[in-house]
Amino acid sequence: MIGAHAARRVCLDESPGAAAELFRRQGLDPRRLERLLFSTADAGEAARSETVKLMDAWGRPTEAELYVPSRQDGRPLGLIVGLHGVGSSAAVLQDHLRALADACGAVLLCPTALQPIGTSNNFDVAGIFGSRFREARWTTEPGDFPVRALRWAREHLAVDVNRCALVGASMGGIATWGMASRRWDGLAMATSINGAPSIWEMFGPDNTMRELLPNVLSVPLTVVHGVRDQQIPLILARDAVTHLRGQGHQGISFVEVPDGEHKLSTMGIEPGNPQFDEVVRCFGAAKRMPWPRHVRHRARERAHSRAHWVEMDDLLPGSMATVDARAVDRTHLVIRASGCSRLRLFLGDRLVDHGRVLVTVNNKSREIDFRPSLADAIATYGEADADPGRMAQMVVEMTLPEIREEEGTTC
Repeated sequence: MIGAHAARRVCLDESPGAAAELFRRQGLDPRRLERLLFSTADAGEAARSETVKLMDAWGRPTEAELYVPSRQDGRPLGLIVGLHGVGSSAAVLQDHLRALADACGAVLLCPTALQPIGTSNNFDVAGIFGSRFREARWTTEPGDFPVRALRWAREHLAVDVNRCALVGASMGGIATWGMASRRWDGLAMATSINGAPSIWEMFGPDNTMRELLPNVLSVPLTVVHGVRDQQIPLILARDAVTHLRGQGHQGISFVEVPDGEHKLSTMGIEPGNPQFDEVVRCFGAAKRMPWPRHVRHRARERAHSRAHWVEMDDLLPGSMATVDARAVDRTHLVIRASGCSRLRLFLGDRLVDHGRVLVTVNNKSREIDFRPSLADAIATYGEADADPGRMAQMVVEMTLPEIREEEGTTC
């Protein structure tokens, strides 16, 4: 029988048709393939430290520092992708986070940032300097290294893909907030150290950030900030935490470090300190649940318009696209969406039963015949950045019915 690592390579390297034929000969149907791709049984990751090469979507390489701790309790290793700050590097951040990886039982993968492709205002990171900020930095583009590091680990390592986290410091903390508000469905939890949702908030409202922040309600989040931080004021993080708690976030914790300055070396990310212990506690308790029955998501960009099993398409320029999708039972999906003209549904038998499924979108209903497809499962595995929790057994595209004016236009 083919192993998990070989199956991942087949899905990513072969055409869906050729891969489906190979898997059929192995006796795999879509559900068995999904289980195999989730498996960590055939890896036996050896404890090690090494430098690996990551490629972004534009073919540019960067170095990433990989640390695999010893497995102590037999539990599959989780994953922490560490994002460094301005002027730092993967190697420096790894030195600070190794003890955290040991305590969490997680592989640590720290890429080194490059300058973004093309011009980018990137106000959330650069603040008032906008496109004149020339340092290497993270972006939330799917082709940039925060996403590529998650994909690389899922492809090459035997990690539990439902226990993946981002831990970012300074600029990396800002990127962590950005990822948690855009691609939250791939994360078990996130940690920001001396970061904030947007530096632009020092000078005026960042409307995009404020519109996307409700997405963070779905991600367990630990925020650690130094009281003496003079570069990213504590108030930015504190206000964001207060806002999210007011919105009902049940999984957010906030630790203020009295003697902490902006440098990570002053923040006491070491065993025995409350901030260290809180990150470990949060990581240990967090586990992403694929195929949730209820999904809410907001997006301004096509690249971040999917959450779990529903994706918005043809987003209206200048509008915030919103979707509220619920599986009422295993034969009926009810969806309300605005700010887009099309939807894609990524269906699987963990969500609905085979056969007729009623889909109601903005109060208009149609029936679909759900028939799992091995080829669809394979194709969507690559599209979902090698995340078996986001692959589908059937993809359905739908035109969005208009919402009547008297019913409102938001979810």
